Amino acid sequence: MYYVIDTSAILSGKINIAAGNLIFPESVINEIQHGNIKYLIDSMENIRVYRPEEGYLNIVKEASKKTGDYNVLSSTDMDIIALALQFNAIIITDDYAIQNVASRLKIKYSGASINEIKREIRWLYRCTGCHKIYNEDIKECPVCGHKLKRFTKKL
Repeated sequence: MYYVIDTSAILSGKINIAAGNLIFPESVINEIQHGNIKYLIDSMENIRVYRPEEGYLNIVKEASKKTGDYNVLSSTDMDIIALALQFNAIIITDDYAIQNVASRLKIKYSGASINEIKREIRWLYRCTGCHKIYNEDIKECPVCGHKLKRFTKKL
């Protein structure tokens, strides 16, 4: 079994990053610019660093739009999920948005230093003025002009 590692998992210090069954997204490696962890990763000979294929990224983008996490996921977060999908791997992360989209895509995940989410979350957006509900974060309500606030829909 392979594991795709998020930056939060590396920084937690609770995983053995020298283990042979870990996949590192190129974007995660790029996030680690300084310090001992960067030097350790640079010195590892059998490190698996990948960039996800575009088709898997598109699947992740669509799933994140359905859960309402699209606007909070970074491109690195998308890479993590896409690689887990591509390699049928388990994601190690403390990021709930990553876990939520992974849940939607039936990808296994585990927290690095905090508990995982217990159920899939569907985010909706409510206008702070007129309270109209939207499926996507359009930032400003076209009805009254107020900002939208994200909330969870019970599944």
